[in-house]
Order: sequence, then C-alpha cells, then structure tokens
Amino acid sequence: MKTRAILTLILAFAGALLVSAATEESFQTNLTVLPAGKLIVDVDFGAIEVTTNAASQVSLDVYRKVSMPTSVKEREFLDERPIVVSREGNTVTIRARKPGKTSWNWSFGRQSTEGRFRIAVPASFNTVLNTRGGPIHVSDLAATVQADTSGGGLRFTRILADITGNTSGGGIQLSECQGTLKVDTSGGGIQSEGGSGSLRANTSGGSITVRNFGGPAHLDTSGGGIRVENVRGTVSGSTSGGSIHASLPSPVPGTVKLSTSGGGIELQVPSTAAFDLDASTSAGGVSCDLPIVTNGKPHHDHLKGPVNGGGPRVELQTSAGGVRIRSLSVSAK
Repeated sequence: MKTRAILTLILAFAGALLVSAATEESFQTNLTVLPAGKLIVDVDFGAIEVTTNAASQVSLDVYRKVSMPTSVKEREFLDERPIVVSREGNTVTIRARKPGKTSWNWSFGRQSTEGRFRIAVPASFNTVLNTRGGPIHVSDLAATVQADTSGGGLRFTRILADITGNTSGGGIQLSECQGTLKVDTSGGGIQSEGGSGSLRANTSGGSITVRNFGGPAHLDTSGGGIRVENVRGTVSGSTSGGSIHASLPSPVPGTVKLSTSGGGIELQVPSTAAFDLDASTSAGGVSCDLPIVTNGKPHHDHLKGPVNGGGPRVELQTSAGGVRIRSLSVSAK
C-alpha cells in the first residue's frame, strides 16, 4: 500500500508538470527592401513593436509561447497560426492568423498565450498593424501609422506623420508626434506629450491629458477627467465623468470650449490673456481673477463678457461643479 501511495504521488506530480509545461518558438528573418514601402502585420495574439533602422531592410524577430493542458494541444494551436512572411513589390506582410473566423477553444481547460513581434523597417515605411491580443508600440518613423488592437495599449513615439490608433482594452500614449493624430480607446486613458499637428482623442473609460501640443485638440471622454496644458491651438473638450483643468498660453491661440457633466472646471491663464468669456454652471458658482466687463448685474452661476479687452471665445460649462478662472500670477503665490 505504501509503494502504491508513493507511485500515485509521483504520477500526480508528473501530471502537474505536464499541465504547467509550455511550448515556445522563435523566428527571425531579414528582407532587403527599397527605402519607401509598406509594412502590414496581422496576428491573432502578441505584442507588436516597430521601430526604424539605418539599413534598407525589414528585420523580424518573433517569439511565441503557449501554455495548455498538453503539449500536443499547444503545438496544434501554434500550427493553426503559422508565421507567414510575404512580399509583393515593396510591401511586406507578416501574418499569424488561424484561417477563417478565429474562435478561442476553452474546452481544454486553462490556457495562456504570449507573443512578441519585433520589427525594424526603414523610416519612410507606412505601417498597418493589427493584433487581437497585445499592445502595440511604434517609434521613430516618418510615415503613416495605423494600429488596432483588441487587447492592449498603444504607444507612439516620435512619429512624424499621420496616426490612426484604436484599442478596445488599454491606454494610449503619444510622445513628440507630428501629424494628424486620431486615437480611440474603449478601456483606458490617453496621454499626449509634445508634438504638433492636430489631435483627436476619444475614450470611453479613462482620463485625457495633453501637454505642450502645437495645434488644435479635440478631446472627448465618458469616464474621466481632462487636463490641458499649453495647447497652441483651438481646444474642444467634453467629459461625462470628471473635472477639467486647463492652462492656456497668452495670447490665447484660438477658441476654447470645455464642458463636463461630472465635475468642476478650472482654467488658468496669464494675467495678460485677452478673450471673450462665457462660463456657466448648474450646480455651483463662477469666479474670475482677471478683469472682465459684463453687461448688467453679474450672476453667481453665469459670467459673460470680454476679459482684458476681449479676444478668442472661451466657453466653459458644467452641470456638477464650480467654474474658476485663475490668473497664473495669482496661483503661483
């Protein structure tokens, strides 16, 4: 009986090792290309990282790992999604998709996937990137970027061309990007630092922060606050679930329209800033540190008139908080 018990423990331990085992694979290749071209990446799972190189090459380094109840199922899972690299003209396509409509089979119990697609391309390569499970990071390109993921964040660094980015499950970061920038997420915050052009940012589940951007910015969130600092262009910002903090340069570079249904609004401007103010609230007061000329008697919840002689229109509206226009010279004390 004792021997049988020991044998049972050994078999149980071996079974546990089998369950926790994982199948890994790696793949590398280099393709010689012309300086201007296009990269297409379309994969079922894995992070995508794209950067530039000094050579006229597309370099690919792939790592994939799958953990399932048996090694047979792991190998089957990867073989159903082979890494296929093709080239037509100066367009390079990298695919790792299961043919037909992909469906994740959970009948085998616990499973996990891990993947990484590291790619280096000439700086003038346009990119179209799509993964169903992982983050995407693109840096140092001077060509258009389209990025789409169903399960991770997006990060764009020093992209000198138009960007279109969409994610259903992560945050978005932009740093020193220049061009027409359009980003959308259903499940995270958005941050933009530096850069220029035009920015359109939308999130259903997080805050938005934009700092030191040269150009118009249109910001919309259903689940967080908005912070704007030194945007040198028109600003439009709306949130249903947070407060708004904005700091504008002088002279005010364009019209500003900020509204929230779930918090207060604070606007900071230099004491010399000139603009036409229209600020109102349904659940608080409105105050302004700068000299303003109003028609008739000022109202506690509404303030309208030229500030420092007037200029671009600044419209501030909230349904759930106060509105405060502060002088930077006052707030710095």
